[in-house]
Amino acid sequence: MNIAGERGISLVTWNESHFHQLYPLANNPKIAMNLKDSFPQPYTIHDARHWIEHNQKFNPPQNFAIEFEGKLAGAIGAERGKDELRTNMELGFWVGEPFWGKGIANEAVKLYTKFIFEKFDIQRLFAQVYDFNGQSMNVLEKAGYIPEAILKKAFVKNGVVGDIFQYVIVRGEQPQ
Repeated sequence: MNIAGERGISLVTWNESHFHQLYPLANNPKIAMNLKDSFPQPYTIHDARHWIEHNQKFNPPQNFAIEFEGKLAGAIGAERGKDELRTNMELGFWVGEPFWGKGIANEAVKLYTKFIFEKFDIQRLFAQVYDFNGQSMNVLEKAGYIPEAILKKAFVKNGVVGDIFQYVIVRGEQPQ
């Protein structure tokens, strides 16, 4: 599947062509710092293989490679809530450092949000951002997400405790 956006940005189903691009791009402590600890660091060739193979079983896909002008630039995806929280999906995304500052994340989040509300019977899509990651907060706000909550002292990264800012977009309330 390929969801084409503007200015050479597209969301593409993970495939073998991403394999040798993924691990060098993802193996960056500056990226891992802004993601959950389940994101491997260092990010190895084996992590890349596992991620690509894991994502080939979903139909419709939930996770996509972000491409910019035909090159892997990052990743975007969501995980559905369990049981009574199944009306929710939690969004996550990252863009590789060589692609920072080009508006790629903003376009990817807009494309992905539209796709999720079209393909999944959820009511809300939310994202949690660490207090030091103002860039991701800006991306979410530009894509129509609104601040929903501040979870005080909710995470620890590298021994530092901080706040999580939660953003949400609700079905029927997203910008067109």
